[in-house]
Amino acid sequence: MQWLQNLFRRGKPQIPASLWEDCIARLPFLHYLSDADLERLKALCETLLDKKSFIGAQGFQLDDETAVAIAAQACLPVLNLTLDLYDDMAGVIVYPSQFIIPQSEVDEAGVVHEWHEPASGEAVSHGGAVVLSWEDIHAVDGTGFNVVIHEFVHKIDMLDGTVNGRPPFLTGFHEALSAAEWQRIFTTAYDDFTARVAECEEQLPEDYDDERPEHAALYDKVFGDLPLDPYASRHPAEFFAVASEAFFVMPEPLAEDYPEVYGMLAKYYRQDPLAA
Repeated sequence: MQWLQNLFRRGKPQIPASLWEDCIARLPFLHYLSDADLERLKALCETLLDKKSFIGAQGFQLDDETAVAIAAQACLPVLNLTLDLYDDMAGVIVYPSQFIIPQSEVDEAGVVHEWHEPASGEAVSHGGAVVLSWEDIHAVDGTGFNVVIHEFVHKIDMLDGTVNGRPPFLTGFHEALSAAEWQRIFTTAYDDFTARVAECEEQLPEDYDDERPEHAALYDKVFGDLPLDPYASRHPAEFFAVASEAFFVMPEPLAEDYPEVYGMLAKYYRQDPLAA
């Protein structure tokens, strides 16, 4: 991170024009923003890079291009809000690829199940960092997947101490939003989406193995019409994060299948990608 290291010695970093232009070119979902919006986004990125630490893990050397790309995607949801929504974040840690994190779940009988699984990203609560996989930061799969937006939206959701898919409403920004209306719209959409995912899962063979090409092809066919990644069905907080990814990166399917969710996200983020 030669550019950042040099500029940190002289004070608040200023992203060079060529580096910023390359970043925008690599992130086509930013193209709906006006020139003025992009200038404000750049300024937010510079502030975020100044206030928070960005480091590599497991020997990964974090370069300027990756740091700026992360900052641009992280700042997009707060472009018309405030960076204060990331006050609870210690910094950003980037692994070279997926990393292993512990998971736990309580079943209907009250039994706690614990296991470990690979992850593309993690938002650590209570002042923790956002942890990302470098490979997945740059992944473009045509599904609206965006691990940076996903994890930073989790940090927004965590700010009020409860990770439940209802982010904090800010004075001066969200007076037009109703907690009751948000709950109604997101609960209805979440219930519908989980039912759709369950119907898709019933079409998979009992011996389903995603490493078998014929099974992987069937999965793509069965789940291909969903407007969101099936991961959104795991929890209301995941539904909010995945819907936010789609809102910014590939909004058309979300707006078509769940127009009220799209409308609430447009009010919350104070942006409308489809109106550009």
